[in-house]
Amino acid sequence: MDLDLDGWSVFITAASKGLGLAVATRMVDEGASVVITSRSEENLKAAEERVLDETGADPDAIDWVVCDLKDERSIRSATQTAVDRPGTLDALITNHVAPPSSTFAEASIDEFDAAYESVLRCTLLLCQEVLPALRDGGGSITHLVAVSSLEPTSNGALGHVFRPGIYGLSKVQANELGEEGIRVNCVAPHGVVTDRIRTKVEQLTDREGIAESEAWDRREAELPVDELGSTEEFARAAAFVASPAASYVTGSVIPVEGGWHSRIA
Repeated sequence: MDLDLDGWSVFITAASKGLGLAVATRMVDEGASVVITSRSEENLKAAEERVLDETGADPDAIDWVVCDLKDERSIRSATQTAVDRPGTLDALITNHVAPPSSTFAEASIDEFDAAYESVLRCTLLLCQEVLPALRDGGGSITHLVAVSSLEPTSNGALGHVFRPGIYGLSKVQANELGEEGIRVNCVAPHGVVTDRIRTKVEQLTDREGIAESEAWDRREAELPVDELGSTEEFARAAAFVASPAASYVTGSVIPVEGGWHSRIA
């Protein structure tokens, strides 16, 4: 499917690795010009090289800027970089670093404050900063936010408390901004193999003294499909939702989770 992204300018946060990088790669491959952020300049340089290697795109198709999503000035500066590129900004794709795993009883109020800043507050600020640019020509906002926060089953209290706020934000934005030609959706992953999933499998292996293969089998057993998802599969869905090809999709949460939610519902 042609996503009609030629000439589009896209801003993606927390995109030097994992799902964010996969989405950036897909958008560039579809013809978009992309700005990505991360706290690490080293990771951003490596991400830029990887995107160009995998897509064969012109070097101008991807740019990067260091951004700490806990720092308001850093967010404003990074957003300005994306907005100031030639042309108009057409899409914002928000992503964030996952907070540490913790139960509610274990987490301190300072940790909740930090999670609010790194999950919800930064998302709010990013949207406010890009809104004038999107209003100039319409476009989309797409939030990448774990589907598990719809029905929390694990000890990720820090994330599960604030991620639902992003779901609510997307509904508010879709209702308020639709008449201005701005679509807003969430794309919600689960069971997509990233470095974070690999780390969780290693932790399960160590904690329970089981073989790594058994740990992977347990992860796969959570799903009705027969294997975990790939970052490429997730990126195809996210790129579609953000693109003009999804022009009649707004106010939606698009699960990309191999049917996980149907198993726990």
